[in-house]
Amino acid sequence: MSDKIGVGVVLYNPDLTRLQTNITALKKQSQRILLFDNGSTNLAAVKAIYATDTAITITGFDKNRGIAAALNAIMAFFQKKSFDWVLTFDQDSLPPETILADFAPYLSKHEVAIISPAVWDLSENVTDYERTDNPFDYIEQCITSGSLTRVSDWQRVNGYDEKMFIDLVDFDFCRRLILSGRKLIRVNQAVLRQEIGRSKQVMIFSRRIPVDNHSALRKYYQARNSIYYYKKFRKQSDRKVYWDEAKLYIKTLFFEQDKGPKLKSISKGIRAGIKMPAVKWQDEGNLK
Repeated sequence: MSDKIGVGVVLYNPDLTRLQTNITALKKQSQRILLFDNGSTNLAAVKAIYATDTAITITGFDKNRGIAAALNAIMAFFQKKSFDWVLTFDQDSLPPETILADFAPYLSKHEVAIISPAVWDLSENVTDYERTDNPFDYIEQCITSGSLTRVSDWQRVNGYDEKMFIDLVDFDFCRRLILSGRKLIRVNQAVLRQEIGRSKQVMIFSRRIPVDNHSALRKYYQARNSIYYYKKFRKQSDRKVYWDEAKLYIKTLFFEQDKGPKLKSISKGIRAGIKMPAVKWQDEGNLK
């Protein structure tokens, strides 16, 4: 296995018990762990736990600048130390204790920019329904949590889009990698347990429909960024922007709590997305 793999975890007001469980699992695999804080109110408590731990570095922003900015800071931190790959996590993911060993056979695939696990949403009873019996599959997108990203490819597409703040940041990054000719793979034996907000599953006409129960603020970014994402890629987009907005509104209206504020935030996000300037990605001409 490459000795140039760093691990970065984005923090925002983490549950300390869960964080310690996750870090314990990660320390069994790496002694190069960066905890990057995004303006948490309990950062002092995190520092108290890991102040003398030589495997852990803690840094961050004094306010929440969004997941994209935090991920860029993590990647830049390890780039300066000449690391080849960075394994990124959010604080709510439960890392497999063999994830780096599971990924190791694929580090030599030079066309691959991201190695990702199968995802098990803890609100469901089964792992990712797209998971197959193959050792690995080429995929079009993946979440950043649990994914191993090649540093040179992060630099190649100019990192994560900080204008997005949160929501679709990962899929936007994946889309740019795919369009630049790079590959993404899912290693099916590596399973990441992930709790997505207060999500639940509802059945409509025998179809499983995920309902995330995110906050009103998250609804705003989901609505805004869906439009922004579409405007960036247009014909190359994998999103159906009008359907995305309709699904978000309908699921919130019929299946979520606090629907009044959330529906207002969706409407506000749609208006903001329409007004938000977006340069078509293929026109930027800035691949490195």
